[in-house]
Amino acid sequence: MKYSSQVQRVAADTPLDDILYLLKRDGGVFIKGLVSQADVDKAYAECRPKMESSTEWSGSFFPKETARATSVLALSPTYAETQVMNPLYQSVVDHFLTTRTSYWWGTEWKESVSKPYVHSCTAMSIGPGGKAQPLHRDDYINHNVHEDIDEWNDERDKNRESAVGLFVAGCRVTKENGGTQFIPRSHLWGTERGPPRVDQCIFADMEKGDAFLMLASAYHGGGTNLTTDQARLMFATFSVRGHLRQEENQFLAVPQEIAKRYDQKTQAFMGYSMTDPACGYVDQIDPIFLLRPELKRGPSGF
Repeated sequence: MKYSSQVQRVAADTPLDDILYLLKRDGGVFIKGLVSQADVDKAYAECRPKMESSTEWSGSFFPKETARATSVLALSPTYAETQVMNPLYQSVVDHFLTTRTSYWWGTEWKESVSKPYVHSCTAMSIGPGGKAQPLHRDDYINHNVHEDIDEWNDERDKNRESAVGLFVAGCRVTKENGGTQFIPRSHLWGTERGPPRVDQCIFADMEKGDAFLMLASAYHGGGTNLTTDQARLMFATFSVRGHLRQEENQFLAVPQEIAKRYDQKTQAFMGYSMTDPACGYVDQIDPIFLLRPELKRGPSGF
């Protein structure tokens, strides 16, 4: 294999199979220039008012120096198009999070396919002095439990992941201004292995528009901002298996009048879709008809 043992930084046009291989090997991979700097700036401009009006974080998960905008799909069409619906991210999400199951329906042996959808959409700016997050796995949200494995096996581990994250740098990101801490290959760890330690981590070093793709089972956390004059801006998008509950309730977070402005593919990925065999319906029909009543009403799917 042409890649070294380190977590890799690859070009945005790297073949998908290579990126999937690196994610299965290391749990994360850096993608150089995935989003243009102009689109990053535009997405920030669209969500900046909400970030600047956010109140000081009072919990322990984010430092109090955090300015944040949640529900970014309600704020930024640019973010939706260039990050959430980014073709590379969509391909990675489809590979790791599409669920296929078979079952008897009377005398017929059927297969159901559950496609992934949006989990959460957040923009965060961590100011000088912001302390590091505790190292954690984001799939704790879905109560995911793991067995310890030596390496990824496509057949055995096809349902191992519950979520996949995409972090896009909104500025120059360094270890000094709080670049993400990440433990390579910790996605292979069993649930009871640990605790994770900072000395096991690498630190994100990214230019504006670079991305970090990460399996949600990998240990990571935002770093400490040691600077006196730099705020670290990052967009964070997560997707989840279609039969699991979303971390961020998109139906309440994004008003319907805004959801109606997106194309049908984006609406479906937000959750206005059914997942086989019968999850997510409204009045036993696909919820896309709430946004697009002009569509012909087909079979309910169950």
